[in-house]
Amino acid sequence: MTRALLLLPLVLAAGPSLAQTRAAAGVHPDLRRASARFEFGAWAEAAGIVQQYLAAHPAPPEQEAVLAYRILGISEWHLGDRAHARAAFVALLSEDPDYRLDPFLVPPPIVEFLEEVRREHEPTLGPLREQKRMLREQERLADEARRRLLAEERARTGPPSKVVRVQERVYALNWLPFGAGQFQNGQTGKGTAFAAGELALGAINVAAIVVHDQIINDPANRCVPSEAGCEASGYKSTARSRLRLVDAVKYTSAGLFWALYGLGVYDAHRNYVPRIETEITPREAGVTVSLRWDF
Repeated sequence: MTRALLLLPLVLAAGPSLAQTRAAAGVHPDLRRASARFEFGAWAEAAGIVQQYLAAHPAPPEQEAVLAYRILGISEWHLGDRAHARAAFVALLSEDPDYRLDPFLVPPPIVEFLEEVRREHEPTLGPLREQKRMLREQERLADEARRRLLAEERARTGPPSKVVRVQERVYALNWLPFGAGQFQNGQTGKGTAFAAGELALGAINVAAIVVHDQIINDPANRCVPSEAGCEASGYKSTARSRLRLVDAVKYTSAGLFWALYGLGVYDAHRNYVPRIETEITPREAGVTVSLRWDF
């Protein structure tokens, strides 16, 4: 219990940093770096990074400005510099006059400090809040007018007369066996032929290797060189004949497999198109498709 009470201030201090990390997604890399240092309670480093960012970006976007001044204000408060913390919170409220810190994530003294700054500057924040509200309303009206204009144009001209679909192809597939390049190029029949041929030759090669090992390891095929029909290698003549036949099948199937693979790679490269643009034109009775090939 005592240990939990001792860790509670650290949890409260880290709380805003976790929310800060979520808010930092999609913002400037310097602010993400500052948020990371803020998360570990490195107040001086976080404040220094933010100050460098603000010096390089005097007029940042509102989202980034709110995040920067929030980190700076809380960090300066933890460092004991109330004057700089106050200045950061004033800048924060100038961006968002209604901004409030979450009392469940931020230590209460910091929350009260921000509210004190808000009360001191409320005569100025009131008109600023109204001006920002009017700007947001104007942006909303402009968006509505833009959407209405586009909707009216679509209603007047009808649906688009042409839709272009772009298909990007993967170059590495040209080097794969079993007709992968042919299937990508849309040559299904040729790809099936390459795949079937390579599978058959591969199966024959594996079977020949297995039969070869069985003949070699079968004691019945071994003999003493002094025996009749025994070759110098220590195997019976009949066994050696079978081995030569199996070896011929093994090496021939392997050679044909790699030859067919090479032919497939060559054919895939010869017919490879990096990108295909398909123009689809709507019609009352169906769809007309035309292809344009880009090399």
